[in-house]
Amino acid sequence: MRIVNSNVPTAKFFAVRGIKEAVITRYSVLGLVEILALRDELFQLAMENSRALESFVLDSLCWVVAVITKRAWVDIPEDQRTLFTQKLCDDIVLHNTPCIGMITATYLIDEIAGGSKCSQFRLPWEFHYTCKITFENTHMLQIFEAALKVIHRQLQRSTEMQHTPVSGSHTIAYERRSALHIADRVFNWAFTSSDENKVIAASFGHSKNRSAGTSAKTSQHSGSNADPDDIDSEEHSGAAIFEDELQNRTPIFPRNWQTLLLNKEVLSMFFLVYEAALNDQMHAYFSPGSSHLALQCLVQISGIRGKDIFAATTTKSSDSLRAEFAQVIMRSQLQMIRHVCSMNLTSEGSEDIVVATTQMIRRFIETQLEEPSTTMVGNQRLHALAFLVIGVPEAHEYFGEVSKFICMLLNSAAGLLQSDMLQRIDDDFGDVDNYFVMQAFDELASAWSTVINEIREW
Repeated sequence: MRIVNSNVPTAKFFAVRGIKEAVITRYSVLGLVEILALRDELFQLAMENSRALESFVLDSLCWVVAVITKRAWVDIPEDQRTLFTQKLCDDIVLHNTPCIGMITATYLIDEIAGGSKCSQFRLPWEFHYTCKITFENTHMLQIFEAALKVIHRQLQRSTEMQHTPVSGSHTIAYERRSALHIADRVFNWAFTSSDENKVIAASFGHSKNRSAGTSAKTSQHSGSNADPDDIDSEEHSGAAIFEDELQNRTPIFPRNWQTLLLNKEVLSMFFLVYEAALNDQMHAYFSPGSSHLALQCLVQISGIRGKDIFAATTTKSSDSLRAEFAQVIMRSQLQMIRHVCSMNLTSEGSEDIVVATTQMIRRFIETQLEEPSTTMVGNQRLHALAFLVIGVPEAHEYFGEVSKFICMLLNSAAGLLQSDMLQRIDDDFGDVDNYFVMQAFDELASAWSTVINEIREW
């Protein structure tokens, strides 16, 4: 293609964008065979010229490959979809730099997640729904697993290079960040449901069956796309607000994700990758995005929930799986709590880890206390809080450290307020740079109030 022969980067960029527009507007005219041939040629072009093309041109090229893939997704048979997904996964695992498979997979997840709100295809809702449900059932799991292999490999390489020169460390940090981008998107995916009352997150309304625990809202960064003016007044009750907050958190993963997501090594690996990203801060190749992405993944992992993901297996009961998961999360969060408590909370760069740690704690506590136990005591189910205290040896220590953390944040928040009153830094907001301590305290206060309410019920 002439894209490679041009010496003007902007010309390459607009040429790639022109290809994308042609595919969208002339898809039916070009035909499926030619469209797929073009897609494969562009992908091969990116693979062969990954080091020669400018980064923004390469990104645009991978994006166009993803756009074409989604546009043709419904029209091609499953074996061809699987073949392309496998091609992406193979390139991800081969860890070429820059990894075309990783970049393309990230854009493909974005395209399919976008649904009818974000797509430029102007196709019916059913098209986007079909793309999403067929992609998430198998293909996204394969891509996620490939990204985990990259993270695991880079953790091993980081450990091996701790006492050696850091040549190659930049590559490790780059690959780790790219893999975390995929993980972050997966952990914020709004899964479809077999519930006939549930609608896809990018469509036109809320779920009719709110009491069944389903929601049509997207769980992107724990946010909601709903217009507050459109919410019925009955939804403003305390129970409804609490339910909405839970539904807009970690997505409910299907049963076939259980083996991967509840694997102790996988869960622990995300805590380790944050430590590795934190250690990178002393080096020139450090990217702040890596630690931020790792923290966002940890917040989502802390709130893993749902009957399907914790469904009983041939060897373990549902409660056994929950207890094992809770134990891994408690142990890992205990390490983070102790690390944060040893820091100067108002020091430069502490905001991300302080706020994220409190979000992890709140996400974990509220989710665990909302999930019912299957164990029966007499003719009643074991209370969720009792299940944690009895089933997880670290529970007493965990809640004790959380209470100390709350006191520490309260003390820091009180000190900030007193300092602002004395210094009159700002009549309205005080020292805004340190007000994340207030946010962190609010997160833990909400979590602790949930614990208190559960104790009263228990």
